Amino acid sequence: MAAPNDHVSLLRQAYARWVETSGRDCECWMNIIADDVTLGSLAEGSPQVPFTARRTSKAGVRAYLEDLMRDWEMISHAMDEFIAQNDRVAVVGRVVWRHKGTGKVADTRKVDIWRFHNGKAVDFEEYYDTAGLIAAATS
Repeated sequence: MAAPNDHVSLLRQAYARWVETSGRDCECWMNIIADDVTLGSLAEGSPQVPFTARRTSKAGVRAYLEDLMRDWEMISHAMDEFIAQNDRVAVVGRVVWRHKGTGKVADTRKVDIWRFHNGKAVDFEEYYDTAGLIAAATS
């Protein structure tokens, strides 16, 4: 089993690449997730933000990221606190996104909870201001 610090290192690199490319390169995530990864989002596929629907595969996560980047523009993404224990890492920060259709901005604290197995992420849950995200996506 990989050490928690290894998981933190993988995530720090992935988040750095995500920010460096303003979300245009999702390979930073594809490289660290398992084929049977699950992804959950607090908005749970709300009609205003359908990209947030639960995903249960690497292809599903890729679709999530492609849908996110189709509709949203990253303004800032600062995930800077990493808390690791055993196979889990909690990442805490603040993100700001602009909806491309409405031009409205969602600015929210964000917590990501990752679980690893055999060096790959097998579970990811994201927590943020759901109401703010939905409000930004609504005309």
